[in-house]
Amino acid sequence: MTARRWNRHRPLPLLCAASLVVMLLACVAGAKWSQPTRILASPDMARLAYAQVMVDVSSKADLDRLGLDAGHGARSLSGLAVQEYFMPRTSRLFDRLDPAIRSCFGDEDRCTAVVVPLGAPQGEGLLAAHAFAPAGRMIFLLRSGRVTFKQIVEE
Repeated sequence: MTARRWNRHRPLPLLCAASLVVMLLACVAGAKWSQPTRILASPDMARLAYAQVMVDVSSKADLDRLGLDAGHGARSLSGLAVQEYFMPRTSRLFDRLDPAIRSCFGDEDRCTAVVVPLGAPQGEGLLAAHAFAPAGRMIFLLRSGRVTFKQIVEE
C-alpha cells in the first residue's frame, strides 16, 4: 500500500519546487518593473536644468535632453489637461493669469505642458523607491513644441 501511495504523490516535490521557482521569478520581475522613476539627483540639479530652459527658444527635445522627462517623474499634460491645471477659481484670477497661459484657453492650437516634481527620495534601500516627498514642481508650458512659459512652484 505504501508503494502505491508513493507512486501517486511522486510528482508532489517536483511541483512544489516548480511553484517556488515561479514565485521567485514573479517577485524578481515585480521588483524590476516597479523600479522608481529616476529623479534629478538634487533640487540644485533640477534648478540648474530649469535655468537652462529658455522661453520661446527651448523645445520639448531640449527638456528631454536636460532630464526633464517622464524618465525623471515628469507628467505630460494635454491641451485640455493644461486648461484644467491652470483654471483659476474666479474671473478676476483669470484676468491675472500670465498672458502665455491665458492664450492657451479657447485657442485651436492648444498648449501642452510638462510638470516635473522637485525633491529627492527619502529613506534607504528598497523602501526608498516609494518614499518620495515632493518639495514642489517645475511647470513648462509648450506651444507648437516650444516653451512659452516656465515656473517653479514651491510646496
